[in-house]
Amino acid sequence: MLRDWNSTNRAIQLNVNIKCKGDKKFIVFAKDVYPHSKYVNREIIVKGERTIHLSFPLTPKKMILGIIDADNYSSTDFKCSFEERPLKRYNVWIDAETIEFLTLCFHFCQVCGFEQASTSGRLFQSSDQKFNIKYYPKIVDYMRGRTLGTPARIGHNTGIIEVAKSKFDTYTFAQRVIIMLHEYAHKYRNPKLGLEIDNEIGADINALYIYLGLGFSKVDAIYVFANVFLKAQSQGNIERMRKIVDYINRFENGEFAQVA
Repeated sequence: MLRDWNSTNRAIQLNVNIKCKGDKKFIVFAKDVYPHSKYVNREIIVKGERTIHLSFPLTPKKMILGIIDADNYSSTDFKCSFEERPLKRYNVWIDAETIEFLTLCFHFCQVCGFEQASTSGRLFQSSDQKFNIKYYPKIVDYMRGRTLGTPARIGHNTGIIEVAKSKFDTYTFAQRVIIMLHEYAHKYRNPKLGLEIDNEIGADINALYIYLGLGFSKVDAIYVFANVFLKAQSQGNIERMRKIVDYINRFENGEFAQVA
């Protein structure tokens, strides 16, 4: 099942109801008309009937919604309906510097899937050139002569964020945003709170505060952090994942911000 949604760049929530016979696995997605531009990409189990809530702090001009039986792509033996609702946001404090970064971040995360990267680092800049993103096919450590598995990294001195297209092409818009906010938090949030620039947990929490406050889904954040950590399993990353999940739960319980 495919359906066009006239989203016109609005912030919305979509409640998706699926009815089927017995237990079935479905793929639920929402995407732009351009390649590598998914906003949602979920695999869910439906036992007779289920409603899921999809959050979109930003949408493309026109969004394509899809629901597919994961075990039989051609199956039409199910029913679905959609209800648009106002997006749930929180009263988080976001300063002017962060708003400026988010403008660049959102633009980059919306277009990077169908824009080309460059081995020299294709440059994306904020209007005042304060924030800079260099877009590479892959991130390479030239000192050691090897390709890095990280999707993004930030220069602690320069503030330049390097991004790997090979990784970002596989991520949803929301997953890209939380990664970019994590890198931003290293350089521009950690020091303001008395943390070292390289403090990973501090960058995680600072990024999540902004990300969750804007109404982005916890599902995408948990997925992309877990995906990155699984490729570099360590006791430190296990502890980071535990703290991320704990912070998300506490945030949703209203401990750090109230619903706007």
